[in-house]
Amino acid sequence: MLALKICPVDWKRESRDKRELSVYQELGAETLVVAKGGSRDYGREDCVDGFRVRRLTTRPVSCFPLSLNRILSLFYWAHYTRNLQADVISGHDLGGLAIGWMSNWFSRKKAALIYDSHEFEIGRNTKRTAVQKWFVAHLERFLMNRCVFSIMVNDSIADEVQRIHHLKERPIVVRSTPERWVIQKEDCETVRKQFLESGGWRTDETACEQPFLVSYHGGLTTERGIETVIKLTAVNPHVRAVIIGDGDEAYVRTLKTLAREINVEDRILFHPAVPLDELWKYVGAVDLSLILLSGKPKSYYLSLPNKFFESIQSLTPLVTADFPELKRLIDYYQIGLTCDPDDLNAVNTCVEKMRTDKDFYARCKENIGKAKEDLCWEKEKQVLIDACKQYLR
Repeated sequence: MLALKICPVDWKRESRDKRELSVYQELGAETLVVAKGGSRDYGREDCVDGFRVRRLTTRPVSCFPLSLNRILSLFYWAHYTRNLQADVISGHDLGGLAIGWMSNWFSRKKAALIYDSHEFEIGRNTKRTAVQKWFVAHLERFLMNRCVFSIMVNDSIADEVQRIHHLKERPIVVRSTPERWVIQKEDCETVRKQFLESGGWRTDETACEQPFLVSYHGGLTTERGIETVIKLTAVNPHVRAVIIGDGDEAYVRTLKTLAREINVEDRILFHPAVPLDELWKYVGAVDLSLILLSGKPKSYYLSLPNKFFESIQSLTPLVTADFPELKRLIDYYQIGLTCDPDDLNAVNTCVEKMRTDKDFYARCKENIGKAKEDLCWEKEKQVLIDACKQYLR
């Protein structure tokens, strides 16, 4: 059996896709990824972390305008996909699913379709007109009704999608939990010292008080609360912030300009993104992980991001936005605090409690060790395995 993943964007750090494909391999299937490539890629073979990838251009006719190429690439990708004769096609978000569905046109042997939605598509953080929103909602409903099953990243999104589309069957929920990470405290301490030295912060282990390190990790983009992390260091002199990740250069410059304007350049350390298999060293090196997404895009309000589980696997307590999925798990496991992410005073109050209430912080550290055993891929993948055994016979 050939299980094909269609991902019409760069396929490099797609950890969720890789875990999904590993399940298909575990069930005996051959796997292949069709993903975005360069302007001259027409099926170039690539290998990413042991997974075979075929790279396709998104501009099949270079002299045509970008808008026309987007339409042409749908048909080109669908034609290429059809020739692969996959048994199962999993679409990375709605674009990948649409290509998979088109590849089944006029085919006697139709591939079983799976919709893997990485976020709440209808409420995605992107500018859409009313007509575009209507089209996306109706397209999602149409395609979901042609899938053997659909996958959502948490219960809130699964419930909302079922309600909006009047689905008879609720999408299955497979959260974006990483594999259980083995943490070496010595490595975390080494990285912590590197942070302190790079930031020019106090490194004397005999000092009465070391800086309280907080971090943001992930893509550097708007609506992620990174500005709040920077402003936090201005109102709390005990805090130093490490921002780990890459992003658009122009946006990163605005973040550095903000730090300079409010005179906290010396309290902020920007660190490039690190490989997933080494991330625990960096997240585990700080005292607190901050997830302060804006609730304006509904996809963020309903989110349960990878970085949440990565912080748990790194044994780092959290302060997060008081959004439904985040608050549910924070409160259940008692591994941190939640607050209004747009209220800097509220954020600082939570950070200060984590910094100064040693007993509370110690309980969070103890509880996060228990959460780590529950919220890992080794347990989460069973949901996907059961769905495959039920629908893909």
